[in-house]
Amino acid sequence: MVVTQLLRFSSSRTSVFSAVRSYRCYSKVQLSPALSERLRVFESLKEKRDDGSRGKATEQPLSIRLADGRTLKGTAGVTTPFLIAQSTRVKGALVSKVNGELWELLRPLEADCDLQLLDFNTVEGKQTAWRTGVCVLGGVLEAVVGAELVREGVSETGLYCDHLLENSTLSLMAVEERCKEVAALKLPISRLELNVQEVRELFQDFKLRLQLIEEEMPGPTLTVYRCGDSIGVYSGPLLPHTGLLKVFKMLQMSPVTIANSAESAGVLRLMAVAFPGEKERADWEKKQEEARRRDHRRIGKDQELFFFNDVSPGSCFFLPKGAHIYNTLTDFMKSEYKRRGFNEVVTPTLYSTALWERSGHWEHYSENMFTVTSESTQTYALKPMNCPAHCLMFEQRVRSWRELPIRWADFGALHRNELSGALGGLTRVRRFCQDDAHIFCTPEQLEEEMVACLDFVRTVYRVFGFSFHCLLSTRPTPCLGAPELWDTAEEQLERSLEHFGERWELNPGDGAFYGPKIDVQIKDAIGRQHQCATIQLDFQLPIRFDLQYVGADGETHRPVMVHRAVLGSLERMIAILAENFGGKWPLWLSPAQIMVVPVGGSSESYAQQVVVRFRQEGFIADLNEDQGATLNKKIRSAQLDQYNYILVVGEKECVSGTVSVRTRGGKQLGRRPTEEVLTSLTQLRDTRSNLEEF
Repeated sequence: MVVTQLLRFSSSRTSVFSAVRSYRCYSKVQLSPALSERLRVFESLKEKRDDGSRGKATEQPLSIRLADGRTLKGTAGVTTPFLIAQSTRVKGALVSKVNGELWELLRPLEADCDLQLLDFNTVEGKQTAWRTGVCVLGGVLEAVVGAELVREGVSETGLYCDHLLENSTLSLMAVEERCKEVAALKLPISRLELNVQEVRELFQDFKLRLQLIEEEMPGPTLTVYRCGDSIGVYSGPLLPHTGLLKVFKMLQMSPVTIANSAESAGVLRLMAVAFPGEKERADWEKKQEEARRRDHRRIGKDQELFFFNDVSPGSCFFLPKGAHIYNTLTDFMKSEYKRRGFNEVVTPTLYSTALWERSGHWEHYSENMFTVTSESTQTYALKPMNCPAHCLMFEQRVRSWRELPIRWADFGALHRNELSGALGGLTRVRRFCQDDAHIFCTPEQLEEEMVACLDFVRTVYRVFGFSFHCLLSTRPTPCLGAPELWDTAEEQLERSLEHFGERWELNPGDGAFYGPKIDVQIKDAIGRQHQCATIQLDFQLPIRFDLQYVGADGETHRPVMVHRAVLGSLERMIAILAENFGGKWPLWLSPAQIMVVPVGGSSESYAQQVVVRFRQEGFIADLNEDQGATLNKKIRSAQLDQYNYILVVGEKECVSGTVSVRTRGGKQLGRRPTEEVLTSLTQLRDTRSNLEEF
């Protein structure tokens, strides 16, 4: 019955969409000659593709396994995720995943598969909606406003269009209304795979845009979409049509700098968001308000943790309280290193370009490096990563199989020349530090090392209270290394993830060009996802540095290299933690742990003794000596300053050797012996507990 329904529905859909295949113009205004020519070229190329693909559908039976465990039947080349959503009455589906790969709703299924239908509440669904929103906004800017599109895309926070606009100004509200009107036309979206020559033909009259497209091409071909009169390049699937977007909101317009381009003067970035309906918009606005309240930049200023200054753009100045958090995180990682067999190393910050040329970074990454010229001839660069230096250390002498695995950790300062427009608080900086480590091991040791790395990640993230899941990112196109090597490595990573036992997903084609990787995505207290930890295999650096060890057979062998970070950038992790905790740091991490409040002049001496006693045990303890403030004002002041505990001492506490304990949240834990409180708080701190009561 399901198959019959699907086939019948498919026939009607085919007839509907065949009607829009021919070239037509959707705009009510006269298009420029350049835009008209681009539409003509697109449709000409599409017609050639359609002629070549007719009759190739296999129409073989296939089996579709849904996320809820049900299995449906369909037809290869005919059944689409959209039809499945219609048949199973799934509402709100915007995109799908087929065997872990993102898949457009109208793209026919090709073989037996696992199918997930994703709505706006998922990251993938939201990104798909926003990519389609880019199509609509780009079309309005080009056809209605007369702007020249330079680049478009989506980020974690919304969508954007970089454009040039001469002799005109934009009303954001008017653009919003036009986007809503255009989306309501339910414009169909068609896709086309083009090679480099065809891309050049399509964008021949848009020099800057073509330059940026060619720079970012992931391989020999590129997916180009047509939506109404707009043609663009997008890095992922789109919606079936624009009518699924009901609400648009323009956020801001600002200048943007484009690297390595003399023609980028005057480029503006228009940022926006789009939603399937008012409910999604309301939910987004609520989350935005909560995010503003938790913004780490506000918390950093209010709590005097850090600041930035134009004398060193993108480099953070950590004040004493911020430095305490920074050092506590570092000490946490170092304690885990000792337990897990890692050895810390210290490496230089400045290297000759000879090292970067040898590693391959100079060819692919030099524009992101800060360089220094010495004695007018030799060029040096500040290191943006530690791996080449660790390879140098490995090759300093002959290594034996008995030494492996070697695990080296490095907290050296890194520098990356990020564009000024991309800098934002602690989340994107130019000077930063990673909990960076590299493992050199034998192929036989790899699986065990990967499981140990994953356990390391779980241990750390549990302390912070993060939930997380893993992504297995497989070989991209292009990639370096033999296919057999990739197959073996991906199988080993998959076995490691299965053994690890936590939730994981396949992320096809998103591996590094030098090896597959496992990325770990965390979810914070307000549901936002962040990618911090990464575990990457590297086939290329051991080859480039000709790294070898002597095996048990007396022969030389190539070691496997693993790049590993758990926190990632310490600066970014501090931003994430500040927003996750809303500035209410747990005791073990807090830069304001204990405030002692004396009641009456006779108790001040005892209060000072309490402060000294807690400081002797390593706590950050302060004394409120404001004699003009009332008790309630002192307590309220300590709570606003985010002290974890307020210890009130008066005459009774002096006589009995006790303190009256209040939490930051206002809960009174009663009068307790000072040594008992010290013991309890020491246990909370040393176990890195996030609990408040004891």
